[in-house]
Amino acid sequence: MKGNPHLQTRTAVRRIMLRWSGKPMVEQILRGLAAMAAGFCLSGFRLAGSTMPLPICLAAVLGLNIASFGAYVGGCLGYLVFYPFQAAEPMAAGLLVQAALCIFGDQLGGDDRWFCVGNAVGATALVGFLFLLEQRFAARVLWRYALRVLVAGGGALCFRSALREEQALCRTALMACLCGGLCAIRPVGLPIGAVAACVMAAACAHTELSVIAAVLCGLALDLTWTPGCASAVFVLAALASRWGKRLLRMGIWLSVVLLGVLLTGTDSLLFAAAIFGGSLSFLLPVKKIFGTVEPTPETRDGRPAAAAALLHRLGQSLAPVRQDRPDPEMATVFDRTADQVCRMCGGWDRCWNENAVRTVKELEYAAPALMARGRALKTDLPAPFVERCCHIDGFLTTLNRELDDLSCRRQCRSRIRESRQILAHQYTVLADALARERQEQDRPCRYRPEVGFRSEEAPEQEVSGDRGVTFRMGSRFYLILCDGMGVGACAGGEAGVAIGVLRTLLQAGADPYAAMEVLNGIYILRDDGGFATVDLVCADLITGEVDLLKWGAAPSYLKRKNSLEKLGTASPPPGIGVGEEYRPEVMRLSLARGELLVLLSDGAVSERTERFLRQYGGSSPKELACGIISSQGGAEDDRTAAVLSLRPRRQ
Repeated sequence: MKGNPHLQTRTAVRRIMLRWSGKPMVEQILRGLAAMAAGFCLSGFRLAGSTMPLPICLAAVLGLNIASFGAYVGGCLGYLVFYPFQAAEPMAAGLLVQAALCIFGDQLGGDDRWFCVGNAVGATALVGFLFLLEQRFAARVLWRYALRVLVAGGGALCFRSALREEQALCRTALMACLCGGLCAIRPVGLPIGAVAACVMAAACAHTELSVIAAVLCGLALDLTWTPGCASAVFVLAALASRWGKRLLRMGIWLSVVLLGVLLTGTDSLLFAAAIFGGSLSFLLPVKKIFGTVEPTPETRDGRPAAAAALLHRLGQSLAPVRQDRPDPEMATVFDRTADQVCRMCGGWDRCWNENAVRTVKELEYAAPALMARGRALKTDLPAPFVERCCHIDGFLTTLNRELDDLSCRRQCRSRIRESRQILAHQYTVLADALARERQEQDRPCRYRPEVGFRSEEAPEQEVSGDRGVTFRMGSRFYLILCDGMGVGACAGGEAGVAIGVLRTLLQAGADPYAAMEVLNGIYILRDDGGFATVDLVCADLITGEVDLLKWGAAPSYLKRKNSLEKLGTASPPPGIGVGEEYRPEVMRLSLARGELLVLLSDGAVSERTERFLRQYGGSSPKELACGIISSQGGAEDDRTAAVLSLRPRRQ
């Protein structure tokens, strides 16, 4: 049975491509052909009635290879086709560039930035100067000569950045130059470059390069095709069509171009080119060519995203890159002890030369006991070693001193590792907060928070050492209660600092659990003995669910109509250490049925408080908070009660 002839043809072509793809020679030939096409297009770029040396710049940047020669050949062909009477000067300058590459290309080539620029500028200036001599430095020729030299330098810098440093701005400029050069090709009166410029301007209209691409493409048309206002038209179209769906953006873009053509008097062929270009712009791989993304209201300003990436990179750089290997420092301890005690002993040769293996094994046998205790005793060392050693007391004294030094070094390294771990985690939390997109509230909140708060200072104190705060972000309601270590103003200042840190992180978008870990790291790095316990409540006003995070705080209570549940266990406050054993306690609760969540500081916890909570039959958070503090009597510590309830909203 005969197969489909079209399918057979496609299969044959695909096999041929797979057979030849990936071979170095084929890749070089393809690059040469692409460079030849680019040089041909760039040769059509003309300013003030004079050819521009853009193909020469491309050849200088590509270095000594087939692609550079292809760009030169393509430029020569383009000059001969488009401007045959002005082709001699750029062709001669291009030949001089190729000669310089052949002479110096092995040593420098296109890898040296200033060699690329100097090669293009020098060849253009030298050949142009010879033609100036022929025309006796006429004024109209002199300024065109200066323009060509400037274009040669700027073009070489731009093309090198576009091809090697991968800068989106320079790649856009290179594409605009190609569009300007294609304006020399006008099959039916409509320049191909105008269509290409519209393709690029329309494709980039919804990206971060929209205005830049519009300006460069418009300038390319204004300078090489017909004087007009293409730049202004493209910029207005780009600004008007940055948002919305794809087809809507294209409709707005075409409408603004049409309006701009009518108002500015630009050639009407520009609108025809916009229609063709707008249709073809859907095929242009903008992200692959320019590496751009569509701006959104949240990410239009790239600074938060860049800051988040930087913080992520810093966190990764501080993370450990390899696992800890066995500590070899015990051998160093024995070596240092031997150097200080045994070096001057008459039995040195016997112990450390003739019987070195035996001595090392005996000390290695004693190493585990020494490491476990941190101090050496005579009974830890093997009996043969003790009997053989002439200065056993001095050996033990020096060994213990070296063990103390080893312990200090290990503590120092442990603290450094702990600090690096804390900093890496803090950078990661901040980066996540910056990168997190703000979630819009699609559904209305079903609950409203009601809070009761009452605090009293300790006797003989003017202010309380407890602090609390409430705030709301979208559908999330936060309640924080901190109890500073001690009483009075100093403790209150410590609690205020903790609340300030937590509130700032939460408002920046950080996760509550991560925010508390950041506070823990701050306390450890600060190392001044100041602490504050933390109760953090995060309530969802849509579902009525509540997350309660406790770190070192007094027990809390969940008051239902007929029951009382105690929440939380005694634990050290943040700032003691890092690791799995130093974590906030997290509990998931629900306040959707009128439950009351009671947070207490240390001074408000007592048997009378629990008895009062069991006897209370009301539902007012303010009344309950006042009753808790009033039932304490003359307590010696600051005492605070915060009560949260979620009330259903009336529909």
